[in-house]
Amino acid sequence: MAGEGAAPRLAFVDVCRALAVLGMLFANMMNVFLRRVPEVLQHNEGDVLRAFDFPAPVFQFLIGVSLVLFLHKRTARGLAPGAARFTAVWRFALLAGLGIVLDSVGTLTARPKWGVLQTLALGGVVATGVAQLPDGVVAALALGLLALFFRGAPGEVHHNPLAALAFAPLTLAGLLVGRGLVGGAPPRRLIGRATAVAVTGLGWTVVAQLAGVPFNKTVGTSSFVAVATAASAALLLATAGLEGAGVGFPAWLLAVGANALTAWVLQYVLVYYPAWLVFPAWQRLPLFRGMAAVLAALAALSALTIILARRGIRIPI
Repeated sequence: MAGEGAAPRLAFVDVCRALAVLGMLFANMMNVFLRRVPEVLQHNEGDVLRAFDFPAPVFQFLIGVSLVLFLHKRTARGLAPGAARFTAVWRFALLAGLGIVLDSVGTLTARPKWGVLQTLALGGVVATGVAQLPDGVVAALALGLLALFFRGAPGEVHHNPLAALAFAPLTLAGLLVGRGLVGGAPPRRLIGRATAVAVTGLGWTVVAQLAGVPFNKTVGTSSFVAVATAASAALLLATAGLEGAGVGFPAWLLAVGANALTAWVLQYVLVYYPAWLVFPAWQRLPLFRGMAAVLAALAALSALTIILARRGIRIPI
């Protein structure tokens, strides 16, 4: 759920979303442009925790936050709660369909493929299914999924629909935190909820590590999902604190965050498809030239996203 509609947006949520999508794009583009990605900048490296393992789960977490805002806005406009949830599920279905099309075109196959957007959508559907239930039930489901996938899923989270459920606790945690943003809730409610989620995530991380569970984003081990949940809640708290302190965020960053899905789709059209389909035999670049290409592509993609948004062209799913 990329946006919250036409009402005034929460700048700190958009900033979090922008940081997440820019991090994801940067990590992916390094794999496209660089001959060899420096070890510290790699991601999806198995039982090794890397900084760029975090942007995708942060985005997954923010799906839950945005879902709360979406449902609240629709019901405030007079839509019945059940109809609002149905609308959310429909949007997530469209998001999954979009992801299937994008990933299938990239491999020139008619066989549906699972990917990042599909995983985001599945988490959103799970969260929508319990959006009307009390906090305790939502928390119990999140913890139950962490226990079910304690040592990871039977496949890659971003390549298998069953394995993708290992990331659903992130979206459920976002749902719990997002409830502190609606109904005129005071800032302390957000602080309390985000802190509780972060502390719970860190506690689970410690237990899982003591049990020998490695940090593995690829298969979504519970130690990784828990620490990523804590990091996501902490990032949201940090950006909310900055906004509360009167810090102004760059307009371009807010615009990218508000149109994050557009930026993600443009990645396929402007980067992936040319590299995969048009110039499949092209030679990747050495570090400095490759990083220059990555930054240039990221800047161009962000600029085009903003230009399209100003013309009313965006993906509002």
